[in-house]
Amino acid sequence: MLLTLFGKECRQTAKSLIFYLILLILVFFYTSQMGALEPFQKPEQGETDSYGMRPSDDPQAIMEATLGMLVTDYEANRYTAYPMGFYKEVILTEEKQEKIHRILTECTGMDSGYEDFVTPPETQQVGDGSFMVVPGSSATVPVADTLTYDRFLELMGQVDELLGGGSSYDPETVNQNAMESMTYEEALEAYEASLTQDKVTRGYARLFCDYMGLMLGLLPVFPAVVRVLRDKRASASQVIYVRSASSVSIVLSRWLASICMLLLPVLLLGIMPAWQSVYYGNVLGASPDPLAYVKYTLGWLLPEILVVTALGFFVTELTGGPLAILIQGFWWLASLFSNTNSLVGGVGWNLMPRFNSSQDTAVWLEVFPQMVKNRLFYTVLALALAAATVWVYHLKRKGVLQNGRKFLGRRKGTF
Repeated sequence: MLLTLFGKECRQTAKSLIFYLILLILVFFYTSQMGALEPFQKPEQGETDSYGMRPSDDPQAIMEATLGMLVTDYEANRYTAYPMGFYKEVILTEEKQEKIHRILTECTGMDSGYEDFVTPPETQQVGDGSFMVVPGSSATVPVADTLTYDRFLELMGQVDELLGGGSSYDPETVNQNAMESMTYEEALEAYEASLTQDKVTRGYARLFCDYMGLMLGLLPVFPAVVRVLRDKRASASQVIYVRSASSVSIVLSRWLASICMLLLPVLLLGIMPAWQSVYYGNVLGASPDPLAYVKYTLGWLLPEILVVTALGFFVTELTGGPLAILIQGFWWLASLFSNTNSLVGGVGWNLMPRFNSSQDTAVWLEVFPQMVKNRLFYTVLALALAAATVWVYHLKRKGVLQNGRKFLGRRKGTF
């Protein structure tokens, strides 16, 4: 029964206008944002002044840059945090601002006037005569001679706690506040890691998932909502409710059909970049992984599709209206803006983890354990929402929901 219903739902989805609109959006977004892959370039010593940027491991630079940020936030009383991966602007109470003041006093050795000692970030003139901040450059503040790095981390932990967690003052991530230029040796090591560990294909597959994940954090909710509302508009509920098919079979067939019909075009879009990355990998002698795109799509993007479609079905069955689109829209925007300052390695518990780089293998290996936890969490959440949808649907068939009407007589009400 489930397979029969699943096939029928897939055919119905293939005939719907919303499905083809989603296809057009995915194709347009892919071609306009990702485009053709750029082959890796082996760094050549002495040919450039910069080999890229990396987080600093210099305690003094980290402290100066972090305190520069803290002074700026303190003076404006506007702090940014990402609890559970979601953007949040924090305005502290007078009492908490006083605690920040005491922390700044201990860190800088100054009791007030911190802003007078801020060294602005380095800038450079661009072609139109305007100035831009040099990548990796940041505002800095002098550090008190008596401040040790361990004490600094302890104090930043207090700041992060005052902000509710997930801020740039988290002791585990403060090194990202200060960036420094990579040396030739470091750039060469990163390049070789992309070949030997990522086999070229895996790095490009991550970039593909990064881009596609932005759209898949929103689009899957639409076919789910449309599918439920279609029955409502056609007044088909009473006919469906009295059928012998179980609620589990009906709901799961719809959910799984939506998932498969969304996953299929994503896999098809990955064929061309997969072929290109395998070609580049062979040229560079990297033993490319031809299944990298499939693996990353299933591990990275599938949980996202699962949870967004599950939310769409659950909320629409529960409310009988398109509220799920509004809820998912807010979730999508919150997830989108929560990673604006962390496009490479921004994972946390975000619905749409970011890794906008085809290299940076070391960063990927560092965030990979959190990525696994993140995707497992959303997979479990999706299953929970699907189960809740089955329960709501079953209650409707029994007449407990749906404006109090009861379907008697021929009603089967099977679960």
